[in-house]
Amino acid sequence: MRRIIRPLLLWSLALIVLPTMAMVSCQQKWIYYPRAYPATHDAQWTKQTQGKILAFTTSAGRQQAYLFRPRPEENPKRLWLVCGGNGTLATDWSSFMKHEAPPEDAYLLIDYPGYGANQGSPSPDTIRESLQKVVPLAAAELQWDKNTLQQRTRVFGHSLGCAVALMGAEEFSLDRGVLLAPFTSTMDMTKQVIGMDLGFLVTHRFDNRKAMQSIARQPEARIYLLHGLNDAVIPASMSSELHAISPEKFSLNLCDACGHNDWQDSQTTAVVRAMKEVR
Repeated sequence: MRRIIRPLLLWSLALIVLPTMAMVSCQQKWIYYPRAYPATHDAQWTKQTQGKILAFTTSAGRQQAYLFRPRPEENPKRLWLVCGGNGTLATDWSSFMKHEAPPEDAYLLIDYPGYGANQGSPSPDTIRESLQKVVPLAAAELQWDKNTLQQRTRVFGHSLGCAVALMGAEEFSLDRGVLLAPFTSTMDMTKQVIGMDLGFLVTHRFDNRKAMQSIARQPEARIYLLHGLNDAVIPASMSSELHAISPEKFSLNLCDACGHNDWQDSQTTAVVRAMKEVR
């Protein structure tokens, strides 16, 4: 019996220890997929959008974000903080915001540390620090004071970017926005990614449930959630759970034919409608 039980115990222990070790050591690689811009990117982007690159420094090193207005001659009615997914660069959203989104608004496209031209590594702390630095820079560029920034700024996020957008909402007391394919928390996502609930081991903690509960307490809050029922990355049930926090303030659009990364191309009308309604 000992010869049988001992190997079984060792195998059982290995099944617990090995995923745990992998979760602790590799979680950053599972959460973020940074890419770099080509050398000619900044000049091309500025020429195409007539926008401005906002350079700043954080503890992670040199950072930059991208501010533009489809109608540069006008003072924008609103500013959108645009936060892309974990494999997305900020300016991947440039064409959509320039040609499809409300042209009377301005758009701040945010790269995370380690992404694009930015130094450092992404984490909740370094991303939050970037937001704390760059959003006031955008407000100064638009000649907006703190009250104007709070009243006229909206958040826009996709996937991981939903967590970043909600972080921005928390930092600047914002209560309106559009979220595409959000998750409830990175802790909950461990079961989705590796099949085991190891959320207690997650150090890169993004808690969208908590952030949405905070927004729901604001009287004028309005958040639009859009999620594809064919999303193989983040289950649509997570958007349903976030919607249930405050159904009277949060709207939910579940798309039968949508996956995770096809919102820009296949659901342009739905996204733009949500942006217009949330304003």
